[in-house]
Amino acid sequence: MKRSKVLKLAVLGAAPMLLIGCEEERPALIYESVQQCIIAANLPEQTCREDYAKAEVAHAATAPRYFSDADCQADFGSGQCQQNVQSGGYFMPFMTGYMIASMMQGGAGNWQRTPGGHSAQPLYRTAGSTEWRTADNTQIGNRSGAVTVRKSTAVPPTRAVTMSRSGFGSSASARGGWGG
Repeated sequence: MKRSKVLKLAVLGAAPMLLIGCEEERPALIYESVQQCIIAANLPEQTCREDYAKAEVAHAATAPRYFSDADCQADFGSGQCQQNVQSGGYFMPFMTGYMIASMMQGGAGNWQRTPGGHSAQPLYRTAGSTEWRTADNTQIGNRSGAVTVRKSTAVPPTRAVTMSRSGFGSSASARGGWGG
């Protein structure tokens, strides 16, 4: 193969990674509970409560689902999963926090008060990790409070992913999944 073709292929292969690195960032707030949100005083109490409720609804719809409790606990830890009878009996992790992310460009400003200016979504922590993860397994970081996230992370996932495992991370990681 000619050197010019190899170079073109290399450049084309790297393009998606370059675009990800240049993705816009959005301000976000991460809390473990409504109470933590209220105490932080970044948002009105009513907004903290409403966004937590939105995250709970999203959790029921988008949390990772497992066929067995053992598989779920392998990823999230002992006692960290529940069976959801409404979703067909799947097992899913408990929601351990929630993120309120700005859909607007720029700093925090007044995005909290802008209707449709923010989104709320559930967050999870895998077994032995302090890192927050979204329902689609995007790693957010390990601190609560004000953070910055990629624009694509600010948008909550729209559907759940059903996981299956045959040992630590084998099937799940093949799907971009949930291993340590």
